[in-house]
Order: sequence, then structure tokens, then C-alpha cells
Amino acid sequence: MELFVLTNGQKKALHSAARQAGLSDEMRRSVQRRLGGFYSAADRTATRWGFLAVMAFLERQAGGRLRGNTAGYWQEACEKERPEDALRFKARALGAELGMDGGDLDRFLASDRVSGGRARDLASAPRWALRKLVEALKAMRERQRGRRWRRGAWTPS
Repeated sequence: MELFVLTNGQKKALHSAARQAGLSDEMRRSVQRRLGGFYSAADRTATRWGFLAVMAFLERQAGGRLRGNTAGYWQEACEKERPEDALRFKARALGAELGMDGGDLDRFLASDRVSGGRARDLASAPRWALRKLVEALKAMRERQRGRRWRRGAWTPS
């Protein structure tokens, strides 16, 4: 785990983002502890990934944009830092939309259609298999939406 000390600018950005998102100091610390793995901005156990994850969360809470940044800036930075984690998150979200749990996703990932058995589970799957899984889940979702529309029972999600 790569440790680094937050700069004064990063500390200010973190506190400002929390205010924009409408979080109290205690709520901000809770988010930092749960998402980022550090208690305070001065904590020496902070990681770059943890800082980015907290900023991306605060950006979503503030309506998708923080003052001084373009819309989605922190979410994009977070995804670039660890693209596999972002793909796993997308796969779980799409799977949940389709009524699939973790075991279902693991079996589908290991199937011939996705990885041909070369990736056994979501937690250890390589990036190429995760991309293929997300694309397959998106296609399944679109087919499911199309069927609901044709039956006349379509409801927006």
C-alpha cells in the first residue's frame, strides 16, 4: 500500500468538497474512514486511492460537480487510478439490475461466452475479462429493456 501525505491544497479541497456536498465534519470523517481508509486529512495512513475515492463520493453527493473542477473530474480520476475496481463496480451494479448476485456474476464471468474459464471470479478477474463482462451485461440489460417495451410493461429505471 502506497502511503502519502495529503498536501495543504488536497486538505483544503477535501474540506471544501464536504461543505459543497452538505456534510458535517463528523459525516466527512465517517466517509473518509469507510471509503478512504483514513480518519482525518492529516492522517499519515492516507493513500492516493483513498483520497480519490472520497473526492469522487463527495462529487457525486454535490450533484456531480465540485467548484473549480469540470463535471465528473474526480470520478474520472478515481476510475483512471484503478480501472479494474471501476469495472467491478459497474459489473455488480449491472448484475443487480438484472437480478444477479455475486455467485451468478462469477459463473457468468467463467462461462464460455465471457472468459472461457480463464477468469474464475470477479475479485481476481483481469481487466480484459471485466470489460467483456460489463459489455455482455449491458447487452443483456438492453435486450431485457427492449422486451419489456414490446410487451407494453416497460417502466423507466
